Order: sequence, then C-alpha cells, then structure tokens
Amino acid sequence: MKNTWLYRGWLLSLVIALAIGGFLAFSIWSKLDEIETARQDQRGWAYSQLEVEYLKLMTELHRIEFGESADYDALRARFDVFYSRVTLANTMHINAADDVGGITELLQTLDRFIPAIDGNDAELRNELSELSETLYAMRDVPRNVAIASIQIHADRSEAQREQVSFYIKTLIYVLGLVAFFLISAIYVLAQRSKSLRIATHKATENEARLDTMLRSSIDAVLMVDDHGKVVDLNGSAETVFAKSRQELLGASLPETLLPHRLKDTFRFYLRNFRETGVTSIADKGVLEFEMVDGTGREFPVELAASLVQGENHNLFVTYIRDITEQKEKEAEILRMRDEALSAYREKSRFFAMMSHEMRTPLNGIIAALELLDSDELSEEQHKYLKAAMTSGDILMGHINDVLAIEKAENEEALIVEPVDLAAMTATMIGAMQPFADSAQVRLHLDQTRLDDRSVLTDPRALQQIMANLLSNAIKFSPGGDVTLRAQYQQTEGPEPRTHLLLDVSDTGKGIAKEDISRIFEDFVSLDSRYERRTGGTGLGLGIVKRQVKRLHGEISCDSEPGQGTVFHVTLPVQQVLSEQNRDTTEDKVQMPQAQLRLLVVDDNPLNRDLLQAMLEKMGHRVIVGQNGREAVALAESEAFDAILMDISMPGISGIQATRLIRSGDGPNRLTPIIAVTAHAMPAERAEFLAAGMEGFVEKPVRRATLSKALASHAMPRQDTRPASEGIALATEASSVEQDILDTAQLAEICDLLGKDKTQERVARFLEQAREQIDEMTRTPDLSALRPLAHALAGSSGIIGAAKLSGLCRQLQSACDAKDEDGVQAIVAHLQAAYSELAPAFTAHFAT
Repeated sequence: MKNTWLYRGWLLSLVIALAIGGFLAFSIWSKLDEIETARQDQRGWAYSQLEVEYLKLMTELHRIEFGESADYDALRARFDVFYSRVTLANTMHINAADDVGGITELLQTLDRFIPAIDGNDAELRNELSELSETLYAMRDVPRNVAIASIQIHADRSEAQREQVSFYIKTLIYVLGLVAFFLISAIYVLAQRSKSLRIATHKATENEARLDTMLRSSIDAVLMVDDHGKVVDLNGSAETVFAKSRQELLGASLPETLLPHRLKDTFRFYLRNFRETGVTSIADKGVLEFEMVDGTGREFPVELAASLVQGENHNLFVTYIRDITEQKEKEAEILRMRDEALSAYREKSRFFAMMSHEMRTPLNGIIAALELLDSDELSEEQHKYLKAAMTSGDILMGHINDVLAIEKAENEEALIVEPVDLAAMTATMIGAMQPFADSAQVRLHLDQTRLDDRSVLTDPRALQQIMANLLSNAIKFSPGGDVTLRAQYQQTEGPEPRTHLLLDVSDTGKGIAKEDISRIFEDFVSLDSRYERRTGGTGLGLGIVKRQVKRLHGEISCDSEPGQGTVFHVTLPVQQVLSEQNRDTTEDKVQMPQAQLRLLVVDDNPLNRDLLQAMLEKMGHRVIVGQNGREAVALAESEAFDAILMDISMPGISGIQATRLIRSGDGPNRLTPIIAVTAHAMPAERAEFLAAGMEGFVEKPVRRATLSKALASHAMPRQDTRPASEGIALATEASSVEQDILDTAQLAEICDLLGKDKTQERVARFLEQAREQIDEMTRTPDLSALRPLAHALAGSSGIIGAAKLSGLCRQLQSACDAKDEDGVQAIVAHLQAAYSELAPAFTAHFAT
C-alpha cells in the first residue's frame, strides 16, 4: 500500500512539472514572438517621430516666414503630418499611461490653429507668426517626448529581458525536476524490468519444473473446471485411465471417468459448488472413490483435490492414485491375518485339549495322594507321601511348561502368599533328588546366609523358577555337581528393600559367551546333538525369564566353556511378621465347615470317585452325575447348595448344562455353579463366567483350593429347612467355621499399608458398616436388601471381618430363596456380629 501511494505521488509530481514546463515554454515562445515582431516598439517610434515632424514643420514655417518659400500647401501638409503624429502619440500616451508630459497641451495648441490651416492662404498668413511663436514656445515638448521615448523603450526592453530570463530559469529548474523524475522513472523501470525478468525466469523455471513433476508423477493429475470439464492433464492420467490426451481434454469427468452409481453424486457436488461456493471434495483430504478407465475397468482410487479460484473461473486440481495393488495387498494381509488368527485359535484349542487330557489322569494321581494324607501314616510314610506329592507338582509344572508360553501374554495377577524360603528350597532339593540320582549328579543346598523369615511372593512362580533352573543344571551336568544357594539381601537407601538372591550353579560344559543371549529364547537349544542327548522342549529358560519378569526381578547368566554355569536370580520380596509365618491356607483347610449338599458332575469315573471321597472327608453330602444331561436332570429334581461342574463332557458340555440350569425354573436356578476343569486359559475362564458359573477350581484339585472355593461361593440353603433350623445352622456355622476376624487377611493388609493406615481403614469400615446395617434393618424389600448385603459382604471380607462377611453371604442366599423369616433372623444377628468387631480389632492391633 505504501509503494502504491509513493508511485501515485511520484506520477502526480511528474505531471505537474510537465504542465509547468509546458506553460513556461509557451510563455517564452510568446515573448520571443513579441520581440521578433517588435510590437512593443511602435510607441517609441511614434514618440521619436514626433520631434522629427516638429522640426520639419518648423523648417517649412521658417521658409515661408523668411520668404524662402510661399508654398502654404506644403506647410499645411507638414502641419497635418505633425498633428497626426501628436494625436497618435497622445492616444498611445493615454492608453499606455506613459510618464510623458505636454503631449495633450501640444495637441490642444494645434487644435486652435486648425481653422487657419484649413482656411485660405491669407488667413493662414495672418496666423503664421502666432503659429510660429506658439510652436517655438512649445519646442521642448517634442524634445522631451523623444527623450522619454528612449527611456520607455529601454525600460520596456529591460522588463522583457527580465521576464524572459525568469521564464527561462524557471523552465530550466522545471526541466531539471522533470529530468530527475524521468531518470528516477528510468531507474525504477529498469529495476522493475530486471525484477520482471527474474520473476519471469523463475516463473518459467517453476512452470517447467512443475510441468516436469506433473509429467513424471505416477499419479494422474487432472485440472477440472466447476462444470466437471477436463481442461488439462499430465501424462500419467493417460496411463491410469487408458485414454489419450485428446480423448480426455474437454471430456466431462463425471460422465467419462466415474461409474454410473457415482455420476449423479458428482453432478450434485459441482452444482452445489457453483450455487453456494461450498466444496464437497476439494481441500477435504484424501478420499477413496471408484473410477472407470477407457476399457471399462472399475478400480479404486485415492483422490485429493484443491480449489484454484480465479476472477472469471474456478479450477479443481485433482490428484488421483490407482490403489488397486494396495487394496489387493490389504486384502492379502487381512486374509493372512485371518489365517494366523485361525491357526492361533487352533493352537490354543490344541493347548487347551492337551492340558485337559494330560491333567485328567494326573488329577487322579494327586487326588489319591491327597486322600492318603492322614494322621494314621508313620513319619516315614509321610515323608514318602510328601515326596510323591511334590513330584506330582513338578510333573504338573512340566505340563504347564507347554501352556506357559500361551498364557504368558494374558497371565493373571500374582497370587502372593507367605513363603518359608528355607523350607521351600529344601523341599525343591528333595523333589529333584531322584532326577539327580538318575543322572549321577550331586545336589547341594547352601542356606548359610538364609534365615528363617518368611516373605510374601508367588510360591508357584518361585517354585517353577527353581525347578526349571535345577532340572536344566542337572541335564547339562551329568556326573557333576549342582548347587542351589539362597539368601536375603537388604538394599540401602531412603527406602530399604529386601531382595531374594537365588544362584543355581553347575559344573557342566558351560556356555559360549555368544550363545548366552540366546538361551532365554523359546524353543532354543545350543545344538541339535545336545538337544537330543538332554531332551526337553527348549522352553525352560524362556519360562524362567517370564516368571522372573512377572515377579519384577532380574536374571543373568555367567558361564565359560569347560568352567560350568551360574544363573543369578534377584527378586524383590516383602517380609512377613513372625507371628504371621504360617500357612493360612492349610489352616483354613483344617477348619471344619458347615455341611453342604453338593452335586458333583464329571464324565471320568476316577475323578468322580476321588472328588466325592475328598468332599465327604470334608464333611459334605455328595450326589454325583456322569454327564451334562444327568446334571440338568438332577438339578431340576432336587436342591443343592453348590454344583461342581466339569467342562469337557460328551453330549452336553458343562457350559451348556450351566446355561440350561440357569434358564430353567428348577430349584437350582440361583445355586452357585463352580467349574472343575483342566481348562485354564484366561479366555476360557471368562467364558465360564459368561455362561453363569460363579467359581473356578483348576485340576488337579487340592483340598485347600476346593475348600476355599466352597467357602467363597457355597452356603447351606435356607429354603430346604425351617427358618429356625436355618438360623441355628447359620449361628453354629458362624461360631464354628468362622472366627470374628480373618487375622491372615489383616496381616497381609498391614504388610501392604502399614499398621497406622490399616487402622484408619478399619475405623472407616466400622463407620460405613454401621450405616449399612442400619439401612438393611430399615429395608423390608428383599430385592433392595440383597445388593446391600452383597456390598457389605465384600467390604467386610476385604477388611478381614470374617463372621460379618459370612452372615451377609447367608443373607444374600436367603434373599435369593425369598425366605423372609430367614432374612429377618439373619438381619437380627448382624448387629450382634458388628458389636463384636471393634473389640476384636482393638485386641488384634494390641498384639
């Protein structure tokens, strides 16, 4: 904007200077013309001739007076000439207002003698002397007029010269200014011309470069007007659309290059743009469409368009890419993905089937060993039984090795329990001793720096780590020595932590340094010969690494060929207080439970018999079913407190049987159904829950696991006995089965949160529990009461209020059974159970 006003001011100044210069030139030309024509000299000539004519008149008059001549006509002629000169001079004097005096008086004097001049000679002769005297008396007037004429002429000439000089000087200045403007104009125009040449050159280069880019582009580029007409294109467009340039130029894009189903849509887009100026495709990013080439082939494209707006017309620059090959590759990738997923599902199905088929016979072995465990066995028999059960666990671990890789990505949370590392390491050495004896390997246990403290960790994961490392060391050290060292290490710092250090060393052949990084990979052995001699799946160390990672630890290996190998495992652990160093699970197993009426369903006779014997030994009444169809029939005929359901059964599976029981109107529609199966995949467990099952017991079944599942999900039914009997049983169960507090649960919370924070949580729980019990007391509606009981059962179970949690679970069952009398009786006992909590918590924290 500033440059525009500058150029306008410059141009206006140049025009004004040229106008002034033209005016001055015209004025100078006029003055020169006046000088040339001598118009301004007529007055000087008239004034100077006045004295000449006066002298001629006086000469002629003196000739007549002195008798030299008598020609009066000549006198009259001289008088007339002089008179005319005086009249002309007087007129010029009056018109020009010259500073000349006496001309008018002289004219008046001559006027007195006109009658004599016009008269006869006698009259003229009489006036001749007076005329002579009068003219003589005024002799100075013509002289003065002549002298004045010279001065006037000089003044007039000087004024003309000064005026012409001024005009010329001014014109020179103006011409200099004009010259400056012209020179600056030439300079500016030269710069503009240079800039224009550079811009033109750049534009030419850019145009050539753009044209080259468009011609070399593998994408088709079409320039289309707002009516859909193709106005320009690049070479690739001919290839993409299989049409020549002549065929495409001027063609309508919707009519020529689009399939029939899209033509109306594009016509609407173009019409809408012409009417509203709103684009539907341009500047909207990359879009996918179908287009048609010259052969009629319909193919997918990616289209990106930009709008170029002009004063008289608009153009769309459209980039079109044929993505047929890309779509084919995507389809191929999707097909390969589907095949991979199918293969993965088949692999998972194979693993699940193998797990079930391998676990089923092992379940019978372990269950039989469980049944043999009693106080009637001697110490030596207990030793053999414990070794057999430990070996069964190790065998199950080998089975789990095959499934560990499959489960690694979806592994459930760690099951943290108090573990006595001294006892566990000794047990592991005892369990691995038969294997070591067969390989003539000497096992050693170094516990010199391991005290008797217990720590919180996942015992199964820790057992799997030690078992795999020991078995691996034994296999690769035939006839040598294998040592397990365990110790605790306290780290220094602002937050001291306890770490468990496990070292498994052997005197085998060792591992080359370049192979150490590979030994933790799945299915990797150092060479096929060695693999055949030692056996194994090549998964052991891979599983160890995964388990160490799950426990947030680290594992490393030090080895040299011929010098043996040492595996170092470092695991963070949390110390358990000494009074809590007991196997709470075993304690719970030994606790008597209220008698339950149970339905056990399994298609394997051995499993049914062992499971029935195990449950009856725990004090429960058991009815067995051989398959899913029989399970549905039994569930419709009589009520049970819980149903233990196998999954893989012929005919009707456990999942199908569960759905039939849940969808029916039988007495077990709301009965807890617990899956008892070797199917252990997380996805399978989710499927069990979706079918209506409430619990899960993994084969091989342990009494501790089974007891825990029944305690969590099963309670004596209130609708199969009178209300008074139900209350008596509930009260008895509460007093016999459950203590007021679950001290093991409280101990674990204290370890995690600390005593002070645990006491704060307990105080908050007691306040909330009182409000919830008051609300349940005021709630007569069973459907509204059940969720309140469920919420209190959960919170009291978490905080360790075992008795209150059990009463709330019984209250849920009574609500499900519509037993109003039983509900009222249990609600009445809630307040008493609550009143026992505060003193029990106080006593617990005091000790």
